[in-house]
Amino acid sequence: MAQGPAYSGRKSSAPWDRLRPVKQDPLESMGFVSKGDNRLLDPKTQETFYNKIVARYMQFCTQHSKDLDSAFASLTLDEGRSTSADPARSPALPAPAASIERRPLPPQVSLQMGSPAFQARQPNEMSVPSPSAELSTILLALRKLREGLLATSATAPSPVFSQRVHVFNIRAAILARHPPGYHASLLHLLFVLHTPAHPLPTSELVEMTTYLILDTALRQDDLSEAYTLRYNSKVKFGYKSRAVDSILQAVVMGDWVTFWHVRQKVDGYVRGLLYWYIETQRKLALKAIGRAYYTCDVNWIIQSATGGDFSWDELVEAEDVGWVREGDRVIIRKPKSKSAK
Repeated sequence: MAQGPAYSGRKSSAPWDRLRPVKQDPLESMGFVSKGDNRLLDPKTQETFYNKIVARYMQFCTQHSKDLDSAFASLTLDEGRSTSADPARSPALPAPAASIERRPLPPQVSLQMGSPAFQARQPNEMSVPSPSAELSTILLALRKLREGLLATSATAPSPVFSQRVHVFNIRAAILARHPPGYHASLLHLLFVLHTPAHPLPTSELVEMTTYLILDTALRQDDLSEAYTLRYNSKVKFGYKSRAVDSILQAVVMGDWVTFWHVRQKVDGYVRGLLYWYIETQRKLALKAIGRAYYTCDVNWIIQSATGGDFSWDELVEAEDVGWVREGDRVIIRKPKSKSAK
């Protein structure tokens, strides 16, 4: 009688029933409602997910507390190196808790899976992701949550939780210099979620209105609309802001002295919005100096053009300045010699 094949006595070193479960990032594992993931349609899940985002954000601030501004700017820098950034396709972080409460506290990026921000996270770096990768994860999670809130807005008992999420998202996105994340959220918060039945606290209403006015004037380069927003807000709820008035006037008048002076005094969120006008202000100041002076003190030029943020070498590289430096003086142009009669 034929016998079946003999089995060896070797056993698998890794039995199937003892495989370790795959660890997933709780923020990345949650999907978009528009893509068929319905988990964020549940109010309890929405609040739990929001708490995870806040905790993750606070962890980010703690990990990069020594140079938080650079950590927030990392997403912009990474995407700035990519030629695929497209404002039309792009769908954005308050400071640590203490800074959020005092509010004194910064090119548009795409959160597509193929972007450098996502590629920056390597498999062996999951425990300590790069700042840009972590920002991408947090911002994308906020976008998922906002989409879930929008889908359930008709059945939600009140918009208070949604208001809280949008305020956090706006502050986060401004510091990360991510206009697609904060601009749409600002409009939705101020013109949809802020209602007579459920108004925003006065302080937050003024704060968010300030952000919208400055974004309109500086990033969108629409001073007419910015002044309209300012006037309408003053009529509706008595809005006023000396910082906004000074910034708008400085932009209209080309007054870089006032611009840099105000920038030193405002909080980090307003500074984040002023970022969109810094390059324009730098070019305007250099153009005015070039037309008005033959020679200038190098430190005065640096202060006038960059507010002291750049060194002379950095300014030359950024703006391709062709002026000749001689010690502490810069030769801008030489007077034409009078022709002999």
